[in-house]
Amino acid sequence: MTIKRHKTALKRFRLSKPMAMAVAEGLVSPATTVFDYGCGRGDDVRLLVKLGVKASGWDPHFKPKSKRKPASVVNLGYVLNVVEDPMERTSVLRDAFDLATALLVVSVRVDRVLDDCDEYSDGLITDRGTFQKIYSQDEFRLYVEGVCGKRMHGIAPGIAFVFRDEEMEARFLASRAWGRTREYRAEAIAEFHKDRLAKKLVVAAEKLGRLPTAEEFRDYPKIIERFGSLDRIRRLVLHAVDRESFEGSRSAKKDEILVYLAMMRLQGLKLPPFGVLPDQVQADIKTLWGSYREVCDEGEAFLFSMGNPEVVKATCTKAGLGKLLPEDLYIHRSLEAELPPLLRVILFAAKQLAGEMDYDVVKISLDGRAISFLSYPGFDQEAHPALARSIRVYLPRAHTGLRTYEDSENPPILHRKDALVGSAYPFYSNFRELTLEEERLCLLGSVDIGFKLGWEAALSAKGFSIVGQRILPIVPRQDAASSDSCGEK
Repeated sequence: MTIKRHKTALKRFRLSKPMAMAVAEGLVSPATTVFDYGCGRGDDVRLLVKLGVKASGWDPHFKPKSKRKPASVVNLGYVLNVVEDPMERTSVLRDAFDLATALLVVSVRVDRVLDDCDEYSDGLITDRGTFQKIYSQDEFRLYVEGVCGKRMHGIAPGIAFVFRDEEMEARFLASRAWGRTREYRAEAIAEFHKDRLAKKLVVAAEKLGRLPTAEEFRDYPKIIERFGSLDRIRRLVLHAVDRESFEGSRSAKKDEILVYLAMMRLQGLKLPPFGVLPDQVQADIKTLWGSYREVCDEGEAFLFSMGNPEVVKATCTKAGLGKLLPEDLYIHRSLEAELPPLLRVILFAAKQLAGEMDYDVVKISLDGRAISFLSYPGFDQEAHPALARSIRVYLPRAHTGLRTYEDSENPPILHRKDALVGSAYPFYSNFRELTLEEERLCLLGSVDIGFKLGWEAALSAKGFSIVGQRILPIVPRQDAASSDSCGEK
């Protein structure tokens, strides 16, 4: 196999993102074996062994004498990008999948533009003389599923899980259906409240008015080890600051089970036998339904409603969350767990195509066909943050598209942030005060304020500027808009 890596790669002291995500999902543990196919210098192998995982690896350049052998989890980390010959690349993917007895973790570079590169075969030659095949997310999915003959679970852009073991796949989906929402429950919040480092983190967040950076809070590695991913910790901090508990009700438990069954069916998987389900879930089903057959039938009907635009529109309208516009519903990601079950399943389907990603706001089309994940850096700190990146998923065609605005002089910007978050959000009162002041000053009526330059022009015309989260006059007050009501333009 021809793998051309950069020979002076630095030694890593953290797991690669694909392996870190597999560990965080509970798919890699001391109970599993791992084989790293194309392991480079073996950093992931070394770090996994430190975690008590039986891990080994092979690489044609750094570890050519090692044997390629089966393991419950095989990692093919950023290897497909650097294999020049398309036929050999396919052979590598097939060989790696054949070695996996339970799970293949596969990752590639996606949606990145490499400047000053020469085209070669179906990829590029970098200025270091190495080959790079850059994939789109759609191309990545079609390629992996075509070669492996199994459904690909997108975990993040360019990172995917492909299961051989259907029971492991069912447990993975169950953790996503139940684990994500139950993170908000009282027991998780109570445990977080008791932890010394968690208390320290909450105090820091309260002082800063945001989650501290890695430089501001040096104990992140320890707290991540105790409570899981940084995203989970962020949500727990928000709840600790708010002093609210999202104890699941009887209705919420029923919703979770229906969401799980719908997730399974969306993956084309058989529903697991009743006895395979977690004990707590079995008890919930016995309490809420007369039989497992009844819950399965209700789950099928629930999934069917996902394809009915009128049902989706009615669900969005009645949700009572976020900003409802004529064509779309916008919500901040902090409200996802509070969405009605049908909308949570639609989001799940979109994330299966796009993978987990960094975003702040979700846009759901009222017909349920398109989902956009919008990234607004500085969402909490900036009065009107600019859109940096949008990942749109069109569900009927399983198509994803990436659009960036980071180099744009006139990117879309946000107004009325208070409408996107819940009243328990830590900065809700600040957002609300700003919106009310902008309404009072007649700043939100122009049609072109949705973009940076139009907004700046509207502010200037009214004689105002924004500093932080405050509106300040840049001309004497009597020359600026001073009326408490907005007249005709």
